[in-house]
Amino acid sequence: MSQSPSLNELLTQQPLWRAGRAPLNSARAGEGIDSGWPTLNEALHHGGWPRSGSCELLHSAVGIGELSLVLPALSALSQRKGIAWVSPPFLPYAPGLHQQGLILEQQFLLQAPPAQQLWCTEEALRSGAFAAVLSWSRDDLPHRQLRRLHLAARDGHCWHLHFRPGHCEQQASPAPLRLRLTAETAALGVTVLKQPGGHAGQSLSLPRPTALLHRQRPARQWPVSLPPRRRLALHSTAGQRAEKATSPARASV
Repeated sequence: MSQSPSLNELLTQQPLWRAGRAPLNSARAGEGIDSGWPTLNEALHHGGWPRSGSCELLHSAVGIGELSLVLPALSALSQRKGIAWVSPPFLPYAPGLHQQGLILEQQFLLQAPPAQQLWCTEEALRSGAFAAVLSWSRDDLPHRQLRRLHLAARDGHCWHLHFRPGHCEQQASPAPLRLRLTAETAALGVTVLKQPGGHAGQSLSLPRPTALLHRQRPARQWPVSLPPRRRLALHSTAGQRAEKATSPARASV
């Protein structure tokens, strides 16, 4: 008859760690992947994104600017290794990725049937062929499956970006890093829900791409329906609002 592991055994084997103390195999402070956002680097304990394991991005809606948050880091990673996109909700726009500095030859789009998406994601994470794997899930996944993905990413030394609906925030997850993303008036709200070796609760606002701000206006106010001079003035105003929305991390630990 098998015996349940004791608390000390779990702490030693790393499934659990004490708050304020990083897991044994985690990177040390300052060894994370530069996110390209100084305020976000300050909020994350390792000074950036983790180099392996699952990172959950819980967003209130698709298309609020969640990709713009991770594109600077993906751009740097794509200079030396591949990036896998597993069944994204929208087809990635190659010219836009190129404009953000990503090497297009290093981008791999994996379209899998719904029943095989998890298997495809796990195999990509474990393969060691990719620096990062992006995956999306619409439904609540069992804890066992989430743990399989995290362990596959850790074994494959791969950064797993797992985009999940915001309501999954209430579900316990083995992902060491969890962030809540919300659309603010002219910025992307980021709240640290959980991170290894550091405190949670930090909130910050990052500017969102101006194009997203236009899409959230009534169609009659879109720049394409306005005269050129009015269109230019509107574009400039939106950019100024996004710049003003940038603020340093407000630690509330």
